[in-house]
Amino acid sequence: MSDSSLLLGLVLVHVLADFFLQPTAWVQARAAQHWRCAQLYYHSLIHFGLNLLLLVLWYHLSWSAVSVIGVIGLALLIAISHLLIDIGKSYFEDLRYFVLDQLLHLLVILLVWLSLADMDYRSLIVLGGVLLQPEYLLLLLAYLLLMKPTSVLIGMVLTNISAPASTTKQGSPAAGHLIGIAERVLILTLILAGQYSGVGLVVAAKSVLRYNDLRDSHDRALTEYILLGSLLSFGMTLLVAIVLLGLTPFGVSSSA
Repeated sequence: MSDSSLLLGLVLVHVLADFFLQPTAWVQARAAQHWRCAQLYYHSLIHFGLNLLLLVLWYHLSWSAVSVIGVIGLALLIAISHLLIDIGKSYFEDLRYFVLDQLLHLLVILLVWLSLADMDYRSLIVLGGVLLQPEYLLLLLAYLLLMKPTSVLIGMVLTNISAPASTTKQGSPAAGHLIGIAERVLILTLILAGQYSGVGLVVAAKSVLRYNDLRDSHDRALTEYILLGSLLSFGMTLLVAIVLLGLTPFGVSSSA
């Protein structure tokens, strides 16, 4: 079993145990009872058993210098860390803490993999240097700009326009905010991949969904308000994409 297979196996075990082998009732019990929840410990035992099975298989296939006791200890480390992270998360059941919870689990998995992988740690420094190249930093900056800063800018422009009364019936502002971010990130990704027809599909799909609301409202001011927001979102994404493609080698020509 190669080093990359080991890493993928550890991540696969995490996904299976955390999402497929953990009933919703266990999650609800954990949120209600926290560290006193018995299902929380059952869940950690599942992680321990699956990781132990994978690591023992890796041990026998890789002729590793690590001892069997060491393999058992690493499986136990993953299970105990998972238990402690889940206990902390049980007090904070929202999206931010869910993401943090998953990142912490993956960090533990990465550390375990690095302790077992047969690699020169200097290669990690080289990889870090590659990721800190200007083009990758610009790519990260482009995606970040299209998230919160662009949303703030669009919001400031729209606040200078008197919002139609009908906008109060258009659903959750938070949902609209997230939809806008997802739309801009998706469009930039499609442009960088050279999938310009996909960009057209995203714009068309949003237009179709908006059409029913605008048709039923019969409100010209609402139509102009929504159209302006959409054009600003799309225009900012195009501007960022043009600048990024002009400054970096990213971008793939679409196939004929």
